[in-house]
Order: sequence, then C-alpha cells, then structure tokens
Amino acid sequence: MKKITTILFSLLLTAGVSAQTAGEALLFSQQHYEGTARTLAMGNAFTALGGDLGAIVINPASSAIYRYSQITLSPSIISSSGQAYYLGNYSGDSFTRMAMSNLGFVMAFDTGNYSGLLNYNFGITLNRTNSFNSIMAARGRTDKSSLLGSIAAGLSGVHVSALESTDSYDAFYNNNLSWPEVLAWETYLLANTPDSDYDYIGSTENIYDGSIIEVGGHLDQTYFRKIRGGNSAFSFNFGGNISDFFFFGANLNLQSLNYELNETYGESAANTRDFQDGFESMTSTYWQRTNGSGVNLQFGAIVTPFPGFRLGATFTTPTWYDMTDNWQRNMTSSFVNGNYYDVDSPLGAYSYKIKTPMRWSVGAAFTFLDRALISADYESADYSTIRMADDNGSKEVFSEENNEINRYFKRSDIVRVGAELWPIKIMGLRVGYNYYSSPDPEFFDARHYISGGFGIKFKNGKTTLDVAYRRSLNNSENFTLYNDYSGIEAPEGTYTYSRGKLVFTLGFKF
Repeated sequence: MKKITTILFSLLLTAGVSAQTAGEALLFSQQHYEGTARTLAMGNAFTALGGDLGAIVINPASSAIYRYSQITLSPSIISSSGQAYYLGNYSGDSFTRMAMSNLGFVMAFDTGNYSGLLNYNFGITLNRTNSFNSIMAARGRTDKSSLLGSIAAGLSGVHVSALESTDSYDAFYNNNLSWPEVLAWETYLLANTPDSDYDYIGSTENIYDGSIIEVGGHLDQTYFRKIRGGNSAFSFNFGGNISDFFFFGANLNLQSLNYELNETYGESAANTRDFQDGFESMTSTYWQRTNGSGVNLQFGAIVTPFPGFRLGATFTTPTWYDMTDNWQRNMTSSFVNGNYYDVDSPLGAYSYKIKTPMRWSVGAAFTFLDRALISADYESADYSTIRMADDNGSKEVFSEENNEINRYFKRSDIVRVGAELWPIKIMGLRVGYNYYSSPDPEFFDARHYISGGFGIKFKNGKTTLDVAYRRSLNNSENFTLYNDYSGIEAPEGTYTYSRGKLVFTLGFKF
C-alpha cells in the first residue's frame, strides 16, 4: 500500500535534488475533459455527437457537424474540498477559484454541392482537459515516531563531514543526500550520536543507555498541502462533411500545463521538558512550480448509418511534453533556550520530457425526433507506456521511474454517458456520468463524476446560454507523511476528497 503513498506524499518531504516522480508523470498524463457547459453536463459523451466547440478536443470530426459558424466562451468556477483522518483526528479544508474551460470559434463554409463534400469547416479552440486543484490538511498527536526520526535513520552510514558545507563544498549538491537531511542538520534538528560519526539522532528523540533511541514525548504533527493548475489544449481544427453520412476531422493540439504545489509539515512538542535536546518545534515547507508544453495530432470520424443514429471514433497520438520544474525547501527550528534557525535550500530547476500514452475512443448516439438524445463513449489509455526522459531525450536518468511506471501503472478504461431532453423548444435539460478505472489499482480508486445542467435558446435563435455543474464522487487515498524507519511504522491516514465545477457558456451563431 505504501508504494504509491510514498510517491505522492512522503517523497515531497524526503526527496533530494530532483523533484520529478512517476506519480507526477501519471498526474500530468491524465485527461478529465471539461469543455463547454453542454458537453460537461452530458458527461462529455460526444465522440459520436459532435456539433459543439467543447467536443472538438474529444473528436475532431465534431466541427464537421456544424452548418453554421459559432463563437463560445465558457468561464468556470472550480471548488475543491478534502478531509483527512490522521492519528484519530479529522481535519478538513476547501477552496474555490476561477478558470476558463472553453474558448473558441468555428467557421463553416458551404460548397453548394448536393452530394460529396457538402461543407468544410475550420476551428480554433482552447479546451481545459484536466484540473489539478486539491487541498489537504491533517493533524494529530503521537509519541511513537517523527519526521526527524525518519530523517536521522535515513542518514545512517553517511559520515558527518558530508553534511558540513565549506567554501569548496556544498552539501545541498551531494547526490547521496536529500535536501531535508541537509536542512535538518543546518537547523540543528539533527546530531550525530555520541559514539559515532555515521549514526544520527533527531531533536525529537532521546537516547538512553548510550544506544537506545526513542521519541522523547508527545508530538503534535500538522500537514497542509494545496495544489492548483491544469492542462489545456489549443486546437487547430479542420473538418469536412461528405453527403451528411461521413464526417471527418483532424486537430493539431498544442498542449499547455501548469502545476503549483505548496505544502507545510510541522512538529511541535506537547511538553518541551520531555526532550533532552530542548526541542520546541520545527517546520518543513516546500513549493514547486511546473510548466510544460507539448504537441499531438488527433483524428476522428463520425458516420450516420441511418437518420438519428451516429457512430464515432477517434485516435490521439502520444504527446511529448517539454517540462520545467522549479522548487525550493525551507526548514525552521526553535528550542527552549530561545535559539531559532531558518534556512532555505537553493532554488531547484530542472528541464525534462514526458511522453503521454496514445488514446483512442469510440462512441454511439441516438436522437429522438430532435427533442431528446442519449450518447455513450468508451475511451482507453495505457498509462504503463508513459516515459520520462532528460532534456536531451535520454531515458537513462529516469530508468528507475520508467521501470516503476511499467511495473505498476495499468490501462485505464473510461466510460462516458449523457442524455439531453428539450421539454420545450427554448430549453434543454442534460445529465451525464463518467467512470475512470484506476491506472494503479493497488492504490488509486476508480473515479466517478456526475453532472447536470440546462441550456436556453434565446428568441433570435443565434444566442445560447448553457449552465452545467459536475462533481466528483468521494474519492479516498491512504497516505503517510514520512517513511517507516528502524522497525517503526509511520502513521497512516486516509484522505477523502471531492471536486466540483460550475461552467457557464455563452454561444453566438453567425
């Protein structure tokens, strides 16, 4: 269980110079489409439907359905909430922010033909394909283990001189040391044991009889993490309509990614008299900013075997992202004698590449007398094919991460279903559901989304307003905040979270 838990949580506290992980490569490769309010409300089940600017990034043939030109604008409000159960305590937090789920236009050109190529269309769209927003807070009290105990145990076998920076040597750039280890040493939260220059003890620990090391007393542990950002696809689209039977399209998708992580971990003594070192409190903070850009090609088709029934299919090539990470760590310490230390690590920066999986989908849709429709999609992405490489394209430096990806990550089966009903001519009602099987069943649960909304056509028939809301059903993950050490198991908690999105779309036909 703690295999991926370590990737997602404790690695953020114990990693060294590098910030790039298999867990992040998986996060950056996933797609949870947003689009317009209409596509979102119907669960983005648009592989066979088309005819919506939010669906162009799902199936490029969507533009070929248009017999008119249109502009859409889709601002959104994203809410994230999370609750953690840790050391017998429940802690929760939430936040809300604005985003742009869709922006684009399509131009339709009628050829005047009665058969063959009836129209061809060009479109440019910006569609959000994933959001990373999440928040987590955890707190609890224990006298069994500590982060500093984990760090001290991890240093066993390293000579004390390796931690001492000089004019000609910087311990932060020793590949055998993690930055939290160096920071803990420089803030006097670590010391070598009295009889060894190769063994260490944390300030939260006491030593008895010269060799027995235990946590000195009760510690109040706190943790906070906030993540923001997402993926968006800027699509250049071409579509064509052959005899209202076969619709085809292609996209050149320019991908952009931004990811912001801030986290803080703290330990404080419930009673400072319990600690031989005079320990009072410590904090470890970390921030990371990741930006990426990539490109892929996408092809799609829709056919109408008979009126009212459509079948669709798409294929998307892998994307090679060019990624840049920037990050920094800080650690503070305070002691009962009044000493206080505050040390920053250097600024970390690294450029690398991620290749995402290729994707394909199929779908079917049926309309009833232009008053109702149902639609269903199946999409597949094999996340074991993700690959990481350095800035020159060499995978050797990421051999451990790539082996981990190939060993643990699986294919994800994605099902999207949606329905729409127009009880009156000017208003439509919509519902949708999404299922994402886990890309790593050993840790991640399957994801489920439900959605709904409505659409209004104004009297001129050229202006539309759509509103949708999507919510993820409760998802949970187990976590630890530091690694097991010296036969001591780190406390394991459970994090339950949900995310909501409210989207408004204004559409203008011309």
